[in-house]
Amino acid sequence: MTIILKDRLRELMSRKKINAAEIERRTGLNRNTVYSILGGNSKSPSMHNLQLLAKALNINLEVLTGNKEEDASFEILTASQVKIFADITNMMTQTIIEQNVNLSIGKLTALIKEAYEYSTQQDPPIANDTFVKWVIKNRDKFSA
Repeated sequence: MTIILKDRLRELMSRKKINAAEIERRTGLNRNTVYSILGGNSKSPSMHNLQLLAKALNINLEVLTGNKEEDASFEILTASQVKIFADITNMMTQTIIEQNVNLSIGKLTALIKEAYEYSTQQDPPIANDTFVKWVIKNRDKFSA
C-alpha cells in the first residue's frame, strides 16, 4: 500500500498544485511524517494521518487510498463551490426548459459536470451562463 499511496499522494498533490509544505500546514503533521509518506518509507500510515491528508487535499479517503478514482463526485465541496454548482444547475435547467431540450439524466449530469468544472477553473471561479448555453448547444460532443 505504501508505494501506491506515495504515488497517489504525489499525483493528487500535483493535480491540486499543493506542495509538501502546504500539506504540513493544512494537516498539522510534522515534516518527517509527510516526507516519510511521500518517500514511501512509512510502512503503515495511521488512519488518522490518512484522513488528515485526504482532508488537506479536499477529497474522500477512498480517492487517496486508490479505492476510487478522483472525479467531481468524490471531491468535498466548499460552500463557494456548492454555490457555483447550484448556479450552474439552475442556469442549465432554465436554458433546457426555455429551449425545450430533451436529455437523459446521464447526459444532463454530464453537461452540468462539464460546466461546473469549467467554471471552477476560472479566476475567479464563477458560474458562466455563456458557457452553459454553449455546452447545451454542443451537447452531442459530451458523453453521458
